[in-house]
Amino acid sequence: MWRTCWVWLLLSVTGALAVCDLLVGEPRPIVVKKFGSKTAVVKHTLTNIQLSPNESITIHCPTGISISQYSGQPIKVYADTTELLCSENGIYLDDRQIIEQHRSASVACSAGFTQTLYESNRSLSGCAADAMTLIIGYKLNGLPDVKKLGVCFDLASSRLLFISYLAYAPRNVLLERQTGQELDGLKLDTYLGSLSKYFSFPTKTDFQQMIDRQQQLGALYDGKLFEYDSLLQDAPLNKELSSYSDMLSIVWMRALRTGNWLNWLNALRVASNHADDAVYRGQFDVRLGLSGVATLPIAESCNATRPLLLLDSAGNAPLPVPEHIWAHVRALQPTGTVADEFVVVAHNSPYYTVPELGSFCADICAEIPWLRESLFGQLHLVPQYGVVHCCRMDQLQKLTDFSFQKAATPKSTSSNTSSTA
Repeated sequence: MWRTCWVWLLLSVTGALAVCDLLVGEPRPIVVKKFGSKTAVVKHTLTNIQLSPNESITIHCPTGISISQYSGQPIKVYADTTELLCSENGIYLDDRQIIEQHRSASVACSAGFTQTLYESNRSLSGCAADAMTLIIGYKLNGLPDVKKLGVCFDLASSRLLFISYLAYAPRNVLLERQTGQELDGLKLDTYLGSLSKYFSFPTKTDFQQMIDRQQQLGALYDGKLFEYDSLLQDAPLNKELSSYSDMLSIVWMRALRTGNWLNWLNALRVASNHADDAVYRGQFDVRLGLSGVATLPIAESCNATRPLLLLDSAGNAPLPVPEHIWAHVRALQPTGTVADEFVVVAHNSPYYTVPELGSFCADICAEIPWLRESLFGQLHLVPQYGVVHCCRMDQLQKLTDFSFQKAATPKSTSSNTSSTA
């Protein structure tokens, strides 16, 4: 049963000043508010909004908007975006009064919704020409697009290549603000809806059914070492985009995801929340991706290996265990140091040898202040928590499926597309 919060309209007799006190109902809409010359998507947990006469608020719901008064039939708005205006007489929609003064009402979405999937006519940097650049976000009529996550996706193999996002973005998003992140240069050009309607992505249930039935991998294989979860582990954004978790999910080494990958994300969150600190330096544009397929030794011949490909009983394409999970990190407030741009590379297999780990790249985690002072900085080379290296952009020869150049920018695949969102 949906929890309902009521929208109260109060008239203050003193000074003839009317105040509209708005409490938002469920399913919760997206609330957009103008503050002078700026427009912000206000935080999702906001429950109370007070408006003065001639002040307005924009409500966005892809499923339509429902305004239910205490008595009478609900008012249905068959649009995804509408503006409500507060006046001394009540609340107006367009030029029509819908709520009288001293009357109560609830405002909510007509049904639950998720962020929408679009294709961009411009490619994410490093996304191959035969792959699709997808964006999860939403449009606001007459306002800039809101872009939550960019996805480079190989449609032919139904395979996620990498994702792009602003790490731990501020809860209140200023729509006019250009942060310098890669998604600023992309648009929501073509509506796609949901790929899951047409393509089957393995679920956690599917994974659990197949993980222990891999006799072809031999005696050294242990399914308990692995789990299936989203590549996107930024908790607030992951929760917001939970309806896309199957499309974004990969096979993780369990100790890595809950160990040093979590430790590095915690360090990134702390750094992102200290935008004015000389050590932490603010916000970061992050791309997360996969590289290669992990292998394991064959018990009868430790000099031979086989790829970690998980098979299911239905004969679908095998589910690979990525050899590496990488994060390309670019500071949006550069300082001219090695911390401006680097790549975090996680070894997603328990079967690595010491020489393989020690020769991957010249590790620079200790040269990045906000990592050096963190728990990650102390534990990132401890195998029990998953080994993770910090590498310079020019020392990634052993990392396959990584084609980015330093300080890369989006490339255009359409001559008719603007470079700004």
